[in-house]
Amino acid sequence: MAQVTKPAHHLTDDILAALMARYETDRLVVSTAYDDGGTDSLRGRLEGGLLNQMESGDAMAARYAVWANTVRDNIITGMNALKAGKSDEGYRHLIHAANSLSAFSDAQAYLDPLNMGKRT
Repeated sequence: MAQVTKPAHHLTDDILAALMARYETDRLVVSTAYDDGGTDSLRGRLEGGLLNQMESGDAMAARYAVWANTVRDNIITGMNALKAGKSDEGYRHLIHAANSLSAFSDAQAYLDPLNMGKRT
């Protein structure tokens, strides 16, 4: 049987602990791991990750990371709009982000091998 090796840049327990500590704060910390983001294409980016997951594709983690950055950027844009007194725009971005997260959870209920989720 061939031995499976981890990539040169793999996530270790120490790196995971440092990442979790970095983001466990009340101040906004923006990841620079993936450049892509913006506020467009929430559906397309989530759908790309889900399709890749359904096909056991190699790009699943990267696709989900780009989708996560897009969710993040919608939240940041929404917060900035609220600060600027543009409540309609702010809530629109926040609602899009929340709905995208809900869509992710709903889809995972169908893909979860442990069947822990409730399917809608």
